Amino acid sequence: MTIEFVYDYRSPYSYLADTQLKKLSTDITYKPVDITSVMKAVNNHPSPMCPPKARYAVADAGRWAKHYGVPFTPNGGLMRAMGAGRFDGMLLSCAGLAAQELNIFNNAHKALFEAIWASTCDLTAEADRKNFFGERGIDAEELWSRASSSRIRDLLAKNDSEAAERGVFGVPTVFVGDEMFFGNDRLQFVRARLHGMPIEGAAA
Repeated sequence: MTIEFVYDYRSPYSYLADTQLKKLSTDITYKPVDITSVMKAVNNHPSPMCPPKARYAVADAGRWAKHYGVPFTPNGGLMRAMGAGRFDGMLLSCAGLAAQELNIFNNAHKALFEAIWASTCDLTAEADRKNFFGERGIDAEELWSRASSSRIRDLLAKNDSEAAERGVFGVPTVFVGDEMFFGNDRLQFVRARLHGMPIEGAAA
């Protein structure tokens, strides 16, 4: 059975969920979105609009990272660049789509999450991008060039529209068939569905 993973690289909970999904031993269809566009379409509001919620989310994500045993060192410089409008965070999701076309998705997908949640890489600087992705066997110039194209942005907009139409209101969202599960803390329910178990029988 295949699951669909709807996510945005800017989401700490998407990062956390991604570290666990591969353990489900099932095929995964990756659907990057621009979550701000999806939220706008369904009249939801992102955490940064509520500073207390944003602070809590980072602290809570840190707890989950310890629980999972995965790195979690948010890239403050990159976040400030996005907040100041010096870096378009949507480009990360575009890079995920570009990586799919370039057949380098596995390496690039991991690197994109790592760049924001487990590194200090300055993606706004061409030299830093080249070094960061190059160390992971990825041609940063080719990836960024394709990610910046209007065609890839159109593909991302299509993903956004489809996600909103299916009822997505935030990320991470996982679909098992037509059944939707929202949040990193719902993966036990995803696991139950994949094994044909009732939700109430899901193991913690």
